[in-house]
Amino acid sequence: MKAIRFAAPIPTYLTTLATGRLSRRFYLGKHACTTYGDALEPALPTERWVRIRTRMGGICGSDLNVITLKASPATSPFSSFPFVLGHENVGEVIEVGRAVRSVRPGQRVVANPLLCCEPREMQPVCAACAAGDHSRCTHFTDGALSPGMLIGTTRDTGGSWGEVFVAHESRLVPVPDSMRDEEAVLIEPFACSVHAVRSNLPASGARVLVIGAGSIGLLTTAALSALAPERSVTVLARHKFQATHATRLGAAQAVRARRDYFEELAEIGHARLLKPIIGRPIGTGSGFDMTFVCVGGTSAMDDALRLTRPGGTIVLIGNVSSLNGLDWTPLWLKELTVRGSVCYGAHAHGGATQDAFTESAALIASGLAPVGPLVTQTFPLADYRAAIAAAMNRGKGNVKVAFRF
Repeated sequence: MKAIRFAAPIPTYLTTLATGRLSRRFYLGKHACTTYGDALEPALPTERWVRIRTRMGGICGSDLNVITLKASPATSPFSSFPFVLGHENVGEVIEVGRAVRSVRPGQRVVANPLLCCEPREMQPVCAACAAGDHSRCTHFTDGALSPGMLIGTTRDTGGSWGEVFVAHESRLVPVPDSMRDEEAVLIEPFACSVHAVRSNLPASGARVLVIGAGSIGLLTTAALSALAPERSVTVLARHKFQATHATRLGAAQAVRARRDYFEELAEIGHARLLKPIIGRPIGTGSGFDMTFVCVGGTSAMDDALRLTRPGGTIVLIGNVSSLNGLDWTPLWLKELTVRGSVCYGAHAHGGATQDAFTESAALIASGLAPVGPLVTQTFPLADYRAAIAAAMNRGKGNVKVAFRF
């Protein structure tokens, strides 16, 4: 099969690191860590696994960080090389293991890519998985698979940047006939936003700030609109087209990141700005009750620390590895809470417990989360260079770029 794979032996890693600084095109190719070509189809790890022919595979910001070697080395123990990239997926079941009962060949599915206790067939499951906190699993390196937190990070499963991948029966969500592939491929990233919002549901009437209007920022806006409609959501967007998507998805207002955006956000959040001897103002008195940081970088977190009200909460969804030069003073000065969020888990609400991945699919299918238009470009796998370039050039109108098969 054809696939895009990643491996990082030290000589190749150092070469890619050096040449990639000269031009982005050197992050891809036969002498780089990321290569396109023939790969063996993965075997079914156990009889409870299925083989899936990929229909569409999304390009995530975390994938781009892997390609450009910006992912933190702290994540490397949760991977095994070489692996086929891609965890955002929709495909068709083409083979089932002998113990599989819940799906059949020919069925269209999305695979929850998280490789926690159940797909690793760990018995007993860890305390986190037993509680439904699957993203906190303690066995991402154990059991029936090589190390890997997700499909698309382990050598055993393949990924959605390949023509075929495998998934555990327990991780599959059937796709209704009424749902287009462009909507189904967003179930996984939307589930990340649903998990973040369910885990940090703002109080009724709260003022909420979403920093960043890439795919995760816009999906978080959609999740807030669907799950917390009595809250006022403001989105900080870099580009006009992002602001348009934000208001379409339920934001009360979208502020463009221009020269005076900080003052505009402070006014919306009812914060009083105090000017220090040198440096940026700090908000006090009031501010946003909760801020979701959906983009990496020092500036986004600095804005959150300064604009969130005293005693408020900051939820970090963006894939941040290091924040050089950040002044953490507002954290203790305003007694803020900073929480991280990754992947998905199960949440109690409405008298029942529902997995964020399943809820994500249901919200999209019902029309409560009209996220399909966020897939702005698709490419065949062979045009991987153009696809990845489009995903990196967000200013060109792209939100989510995906491979189509």
